[in-house]
Amino acid sequence: MRGTLVVVFQALLWPVVSASALFTVSLEKSDYEAELHGDVKLVCLFSKVKRLSDLTVIWSRVEPKPAVDVYRLERGTENHNYTSAAFIKRAQLIHEQLDLNRAVLHLKKLQIKDSGMYRCIVKEGDDGDYKQVTLKVTAPYTPVKKSTMKTGQDEVELSCESQGFPSAQVIWSDGQNTNLTESSISTTRSTDEDLFHIISKLMVKRDLVNNYTCSFLVKGEIRETVTFSIPDDLLPHSSAQHVWIVAVVLVLLAIVFICVILHWRKNGQKNRRNESSQCAFLFPHSSSATTDSLLTVNENRSQACDINSEETAEKSLRSALIQQYSELDTSAEMNSRLASYALLSKEGRSLNISSILPDKKEMILLLGEPGCGKTSVAQILSSCWAERTATDPFNIRRLQLVFQVDCSRAKGDFFQAIKSSVSYEKPLDVSELRETLLGSRDCLLILDGYEEGNKDLDETLECFLRERQTCRVLITSHPGKCPALEKNVRTVLQLVQKPESSGS
Repeated sequence: MRGTLVVVFQALLWPVVSASALFTVSLEKSDYEAELHGDVKLVCLFSKVKRLSDLTVIWSRVEPKPAVDVYRLERGTENHNYTSAAFIKRAQLIHEQLDLNRAVLHLKKLQIKDSGMYRCIVKEGDDGDYKQVTLKVTAPYTPVKKSTMKTGQDEVELSCESQGFPSAQVIWSDGQNTNLTESSISTTRSTDEDLFHIISKLMVKRDLVNNYTCSFLVKGEIRETVTFSIPDDLLPHSSAQHVWIVAVVLVLLAIVFICVILHWRKNGQKNRRNESSQCAFLFPHSSSATTDSLLTVNENRSQACDINSEETAEKSLRSALIQQYSELDTSAEMNSRLASYALLSKEGRSLNISSILPDKKEMILLLGEPGCGKTSVAQILSSCWAERTATDPFNIRRLQLVFQVDCSRAKGDFFQAIKSSVSYEKPLDVSELRETLLGSRDCLLILDGYEEGNKDLDETLECFLRERQTCRVLITSHPGKCPALEKNVRTVLQLVQKPESSGS
């Protein structure tokens, strides 16, 4: 009897004991609200871990669809290869909080479209758990801008204007608290920052002495209010004296403005000579906190230095690529070599060889049997861009950058493969390479000899193709080696050797 009771007691206690041994994630709070251009810290708590080097933390935004990666720490090491371009410089994990079993995601320079549901996944080795939090980004409505305009002999148009987020309802009333909203006309448009820009207008009698109130109502609360007093807000009929005063002030301001411009032009050359030393002062090799402070104080100047630095880095990379592709073993008889190839559409229609260069944001899959000349054509493209050849049948020299990657030697993920293909005097930063290819620069990426089956390469390539803005992509492969690409790519071409050609 006693043994039976012991077994029953253990069975009742087992779920509690086993649950306490599981790795769990919990929330400090489930809802966050922050303002536009501000920052926020999203927090999830996790069970105590033995070694931080075994810890994996993945923050992603799962709503609205599609889901995107925000930050990824894999077994103690940061991995930005999957991070969405929208968060690459604005999301950071506070590593000091990991010792306190807190995975704190710091989001900076918030945008309205950052609103949504975020998922926090924390794992120790293979054990893990996740929780989800909601973020709402709002923008306070700006002070109401009011105006009055006479539209007729007896009528005046009252107008109030403001912008913010979320959407607001404009309420009109008069001095006797009579609701006049139904008589008003409101228009709403979306700004570049996804704010609601609202203008509301009300027609009233000009000679009727009264006060009118315009209020912006957000979620049942009045955020901004302005009052019109009729006829005090109307301009007097005789305003010649005021017009003369305004004219004199404008002339004086124009004189001062011209003097300032002349002074700046006089000292412009001196300022340009000092620009490099000022940039060195703005960007010392110190901690990130010091850099952030300098950027705040010298915001305008630092932006100019950033642009100059980016242009210098791009010129350096372009020079390295030109030198690398100038050394390719391409024959001086390029035209005759190109004449030995035939380029066919997916339907078998003959095309000009220049059709092999993709348009902006276009991807072309070039298929061909081994030895048909796909690699030779890829080398000719790179050599033409590097001005190795006397002619440019592809009009490729107008592009800013060209990257040629031998996929048969590719190791690691997509960006690591590109980085390994560039012979550069200093190591390329993967995040800078990512920005270059995902940005607005007119580039060409040639993936020669690509075959599906490398999971890291396939997944990161798919992510790149989805997020890029203008980069052109040319992929060469053997038939049947890229079934997913053949199915999904709109432009599939075929390269063959003409019968009379002896090979390439």
